[in-house]
Amino acid sequence: MTRWPHVAIAVLGGIAAALHIGKVPPAIPVLRSELGMDLVAAGWLMGLASALGAVCGLVIGRFTDYLTHRRAMILGLGLLVAGSLIGAFSSSEAVIFASRAVESIGLIMTSVAAPGLIASSIDPRDTGLAFGIWGIWLPAGVAAMMVVSPFLLPGFGWRGSWIFAAVVSIIPMIALTTMRTAKPAHAGQSSTSLPAAVKLTAVRPISWIIAGIFLAYSSSFMAVFGFLPTLLIEEMGVGLTAASIMTAVAVLANAVGNVLGGVFARWGAPRWTLIAGPCVMLTVTAFVVFGNGFPLSMRYGASVLYAVSGGLLPATIMGSLPVYAPRRDLVGTFSGFVMQGSNIGQCFGPMLLASIVAATGWPGAPYYILATTLLGFALALCLRQMERRIAAAQPRTA
Repeated sequence: MTRWPHVAIAVLGGIAAALHIGKVPPAIPVLRSELGMDLVAAGWLMGLASALGAVCGLVIGRFTDYLTHRRAMILGLGLLVAGSLIGAFSSSEAVIFASRAVESIGLIMTSVAAPGLIASSIDPRDTGLAFGIWGIWLPAGVAAMMVVSPFLLPGFGWRGSWIFAAVVSIIPMIALTTMRTAKPAHAGQSSTSLPAAVKLTAVRPISWIIAGIFLAYSSSFMAVFGFLPTLLIEEMGVGLTAASIMTAVAVLANAVGNVLGGVFARWGAPRWTLIAGPCVMLTVTAFVVFGNGFPLSMRYGASVLYAVSGGLLPATIMGSLPVYAPRRDLVGTFSGFVMQGSNIGQCFGPMLLASIVAATGWPGAPYYILATTLLGFALALCLRQMERRIAAAQPRTA
């Protein structure tokens, strides 16, 4: 029987963690003004979590399996609270970066441990729906912070945003501490060494397929929504405040896509179709979003549709974690492996799109999205073949 309160607490923990991602972009102008931070340093401050996730995701994932997922989430949220408060009361750029590194480790630990906690709390038939709901953590948290920031920054500055994110993160941390979970059936396997856990995960082709799909998706999604405010202001003539609100609404639409992905999975839709179909939609909508010949309403509407369509992918990918993990005690390790793919895409996607736009202008942007979605589509077909082989082998191994 699915323990939905446990799922809800895990999702709230993820949303609280995502506040720490969403608090940085709106605060960059204030940070630069107050601390004399240059644009390159500001970019690193925004991308530090992705960079660490790209390097350390697998190791942190294995650690969450060893620690247990509930405890790992508590520790991760604790690091987010501590890092955010240290940063809020600092006036040194070096300390800000150090505190951001602490936050980044907490963010990765929270986001990698949560799927394992959810997997241990659900009935198998609810896997798709539960992970579709989990998928809202990032868009909901980022969008919430983008909406709150315009009210916090004028009166309290960037420090107010840092303190707000820390205080909110305490709430799910307390809920997790009071949560009662059954002792996992795989508790005796937790001594598996890191090299052995990595080998069990990395030797399986499906691990690379799923990580590759997440890489392709995140590199395109972060590229589009990282530059959507700039596109709205420079190309569509929208004001700064309106651009921020419009971007927050579009990002929040991604959460709707995540829930839809979970519903479709519960109805029995094949995973590969929930990946291949959105890849086609991402391509079509990208050509409208970046097309100069279309009116503002159509271009913005396409960005919202892009977000909804894209939301189906992380819901589907996250729902596959407990299904394709090498063992039940390695869900966190497998999650860390997949999240490394996501973080690599988040790191390099915006840089690649920026290079293309610098060379060709905005009309060249949808061709970058086309390249990433072709990769995602091809990997979806590989996933289809892999799942057919697994299904065909099941009667023989029964």
